[in-house]
Amino acid sequence: MGTAALSGPPVTQKAGEPESFWDNYGYLLSAFWVVFLIFPVLSIARSGLPAGLTILGYGLIACFAATYLQAFYRFRSGLGRSTNGHPGAWPFFALLLTLALAGIPLLRENTLSYGPFIISYAAYLLSQRAMWWITSTTLVLSVCVAFASGQVEEFIFLLCILVVLAIGNALNITLIRSGLAADDLRLDFAVLTEQDRMARDVHDALGHSLTAVGLKAQLAERLLDTDIEAARSELQQINALTVEAMDSIRVTVGGLRRTTLGEELSLVRAALDDAGVRTVLIGDAGDSDPVRSTALSWIVREAVTNVLRHAHATTCWIRISEGGLSIEDDGDSLAGSHEGHGIRGMRERARLQGARCEMGASEHGGTKVELSW
Repeated sequence: MGTAALSGPPVTQKAGEPESFWDNYGYLLSAFWVVFLIFPVLSIARSGLPAGLTILGYGLIACFAATYLQAFYRFRSGLGRSTNGHPGAWPFFALLLTLALAGIPLLRENTLSYGPFIISYAAYLLSQRAMWWITSTTLVLSVCVAFASGQVEEFIFLLCILVVLAIGNALNITLIRSGLAADDLRLDFAVLTEQDRMARDVHDALGHSLTAVGLKAQLAERLLDTDIEAARSELQQINALTVEAMDSIRVTVGGLRRTTLGEELSLVRAALDDAGVRTVLIGDAGDSDPVRSTALSWIVREAVTNVLRHAHATTCWIRISEGGLSIEDDGDSLAGSHEGHGIRGMRERARLQGARCEMGASEHGGTKVELSW
């Protein structure tokens, strides 16, 4: 039986995956600090300024809030992730400082109310060096202004907020970047795992076939002068081995392409049909855990490839449920046989997903691969 070519995704590729909740909605946390603009608003309201200056003060505060929120929204992807910050965030920061400084004649010492915004902006959108410099400068200036104005008691609450915020931002940024470092390590491990799988698959696909081709070619050469029919038979076997090796290469190289579980099921069904194996699909791809779709696709592809290569089956059953999936056939049972790289690869993929992969005898006489979590 020839081996049909299957294709599907490795775990190492992340293109097209949805962004995280933090990427999409992390900027909304910036809106929380807008509450603290109540202090400059109250300061303007109680200042007794002429109507024109009062309107100007409110306008400056509104522009500050709008600039702050717009910057966080525009640069919402990857907040706090890069030690270099967002290059495009500096013009917004300059505008925020300009608006804050412009309000000094109206707000006077209450301009310190902008401190939490300045510190948070620097922490999440500017470089790490800028964050420390701006945070420390803001804290020092706030303390100096509080003592210079003789209103330490009035500003003690704001000073405490600034200190807590500075520490909280530093811890949060550290956690975000530590998480990114862990993600990078997992990705590197996945890449190494995929490279190891590719090396094993190429060895499995070509090692035996090329060795057999070489031996049969030598035998055919010796038989040419003594037994033409035997030589022709050897050449035909060489041709079959070559086709099988090419199919195996397609399987291996095809594994570099990404598919969803639903797409993978369509591919394996087509491959089984081409090989004359009837497919019985029980359940739906939508019944499985979407988070595990990539790993499930790979395991389905590997299990069906084993059916096509080794089982000599007439029917293949694929069952999908919320708790896992199974692939079984009615061909030659592989249960109890030597555990090859493909089976070990399936177990490893399952383990990385917090699942368990077992292989045993099928009630239909062949092999059953079962994944559960």
